[in-house]
Amino acid sequence: MKKHDLSFGFLFLLFLFQSIRVDAQSPIPKPDHIVIAILESHGYAQLIGSSAAPYINYLAKDNSSALFSESYALFHPSQPNYLILFSGNTQGVTSNDIPFDNPFTTPNLARQLIDAGKTFITYSEDLPNVGYNEATSGYYARKHNPVTNWMGTGINQVSVTTNQPFTAFPTNNFSSLPTISFVVPNLENDMHNSSDPDRIGKGDKWLSNNLDGYIQWAKSHNSLFILTFDEEGQTVENHILTIITGEHVKSGLYSDTINHYSVLHTLEKMFGLPYIGNELTIEPITYCWKDTSAESPSTHNQSYCSIYPNPTNGEITVEMFYFTGATVELYNLDGQIIMSSMLESVKTKIQTNGLSKGVYLLKIRNDIGVTLRKICKN
Repeated sequence: MKKHDLSFGFLFLLFLFQSIRVDAQSPIPKPDHIVIAILESHGYAQLIGSSAAPYINYLAKDNSSALFSESYALFHPSQPNYLILFSGNTQGVTSNDIPFDNPFTTPNLARQLIDAGKTFITYSEDLPNVGYNEATSGYYARKHNPVTNWMGTGINQVSVTTNQPFTAFPTNNFSSLPTISFVVPNLENDMHNSSDPDRIGKGDKWLSNNLDGYIQWAKSHNSLFILTFDEEGQTVENHILTIITGEHVKSGLYSDTINHYSVLHTLEKMFGLPYIGNELTIEPITYCWKDTSAESPSTHNQSYCSIYPNPTNGEITVEMFYFTGATVELYNLDGQIIMSSMLESVKTKIQTNGLSKGVYLLKIRNDIGVTLRKICKN
């Protein structure tokens, strides 16, 4: 498996034309319960339209579902992506091995929720007992269970009771669920082995058999279900599937670019939690929620600027379609800001000669909204 991150692995990623818009009037619900199911190693194109995944395709078309056609994982192999979703940071982990310096003492979603009077549990299939902390057991894999890395009594650490077997997941009394829970199938049911043609079908059937009850309940009980994937095999694009289903979801196909940071930032915003890790540079998902206060047209996919050439060798041009002044910030994929400046004309040239080869995030903000683009430096 590769040990490097996007800065080296995404050199040939094509320009993504979609933007992330933020509308100050967009309501973000505060669900009573959120269940996040994380599956493995399959991309968007392998699943949407596939006859092997009838339940996932049913879910994608549900009147209470938002399907994100431009959702991307950020790393290979699996474990760093799980850590991002849970803590907004890879914690320096680049492999699937048990991190040598765990338990971590860094901020994380579970600790945030508990400190705010909320609750969190991960339910893992084949976990042999509450708080189990070894690498494997049967088809259970610790690398897919990020909360294990924070179990303890120190700073930002959490009780072993946050790490539960899937047998503890309720079958009908869903109101007993924690505020947020991760659900992780075992290696037989999470589509892990992408070379096995039956894996998609097994994972799809597992979702239908084990989570459809909750999903149907969530659509009328102020709750959400999120289906996402850790990565797309070992592809450089890392184009994954993300679906959000629930009572307050505005159904549709959304082409805004999102990633695991986006999902974490959205969860934090829902419950007024402080932002942690690197997701602060990524906008939350604010545009797929029903506005019960007023009927207004959706504008989430309107773009108000063009950025070219991309990939770039030494210079990019930012062209505003509706110019009212704007700020531009360039980040690397560790969330560190590389440059910040004001855009003072319709067309502005930005020098990229000094950048190393890799992928960067360009954030542009004005009174129309915020757009976030991937920039590739060759």
